[in-house]
Amino acid sequence: MPNTTGRLLLPYILQSQSQKEVTHNDALNILDVLIQAVVQDVGLNTPPGSPTVGQCWVVGSSPTGAWVGKASQIAQAVDGGGWFFVAPFKRLKLWNETTDEYVMFDGTNWVSEGLLLKETGEYLRVEHKTEDVTVNAGAFKDTTIQIPDRAIVLAVNVRVITAITGATSFGIGVAGDTTRYGNLIGIALDSTNIGITSPLAYYANTAIRLTANGGNFTGGVIRTTMQYLKPRGPWTW
Repeated sequence: MPNTTGRLLLPYILQSQSQKEVTHNDALNILDVLIQAVVQDVGLNTPPGSPTVGQCWVVGSSPTGAWVGKASQIAQAVDGGGWFFVAPFKRLKLWNETTDEYVMFDGTNWVSEGLLLKETGEYLRVEHKTEDVTVNAGAFKDTTIQIPDRAIVLAVNVRVITAITGATSFGIGVAGDTTRYGNLIGIALDSTNIGITSPLAYYANTAIRLTANGGNFTGGVIRTTMQYLKPRGPWTW
């Protein structure tokens, strides 16, 4: 008889075994990590200083401290300041609280659950980036976040989270086409625009430009979100 279950590798309690509670508790810990699995982030190399008991992280490729030798494993904070580790298996899926998305272990790496996933490691991933952009001076403001090189943009959306002053409306686009994703958008609190266009490929990292109409920006905050498709794989650009 094997010592563990075939899939989750839960330890069996064996006949005449001493300290059965240790084996039983290890099995419960594994279930606690894997059932409706949620991690705080993926790819962290340094153990957090003051984790809450029960919180989990996916260990990065170059772990340090108490995580040395545990690359790609799930680390759960336990009582007494220690860690409990669970090795992933292929196709294990969990929720990443930092990026608000599901990630999957492909047998080698943790990857976002994309539209396509092949044994070669190539896949098409739906991604998004969000920034709260302060527009307190000037005729336009470029975002810090950028559309990645070789991304296919589906939409750029905005919401005014602090009322805008100075301008009478604003547009969303990029340098050279400042209204590509919308124009004459209201300046009042909670004004929104869903900027859908035909899918458009970008071949360089590109900021979103917010352009004032009817005067320069003098104040306000605009939440800006870009949504796009990004080919991913074992190669890099």
